[in-house]
Amino acid sequence: MWRFHQAPLELRQLFPEAEGNDWLAHLPESKRLALEPMLLRWHDVYPLRRIELPDQSVVYCGAPRKAFEFLPKELYSVTIPVLSREERRGALRVQLVLPCRYETDAEPQQVGMGHTIDMSDAGIAFTTESLLPINAKLTLRLKWPVRLPGDVPIELLAVGKLARSEALKAALRLNTVSFDIAR
Repeated sequence: MWRFHQAPLELRQLFPEAEGNDWLAHLPESKRLALEPMLLRWHDVYPLRRIELPDQSVVYCGAPRKAFEFLPKELYSVTIPVLSREERRGALRVQLVLPCRYETDAEPQQVGMGHTIDMSDAGIAFTTESLLPINAKLTLRLKWPVRLPGDVPIELLAVGKLARSEALKAALRLNTVSFDIAR
């Protein structure tokens, strides 16, 4: 299993629509029975694509950054940006309120709770308990509203740098996005 940009070129070429934060997994025929169920449990959370190769192995591509597209429509609304001098974001934003925890890598480290305001595949705006340092590396954990089969709670783990910071609000420019079993 690899992050998309680290996967072998011949596997990346199978999924030309994939992006840098997506992942690829190549399962040889001998491992499919054991490993496919672990990958397939994420298919209700974010897009999974697969291609079976002539040797009966299979290659999967997952796109965790597109997870908000899989949420029930009643959980969020979509905001289409109106570009102006004040508005620099050009991506569609999903207005979604989810509890979150944040942690900076800056010294002194700041840890706090908040909730999301909106998100896109490029960034997440969220509330904070205090002013966070601009350009600080930050890890943000969100309780995701979709669960894995068996009612297993999951969380989105977003890592990036703070693009904006105000007294009780900040915006994270995404570097990586992944999902994990909730702690």
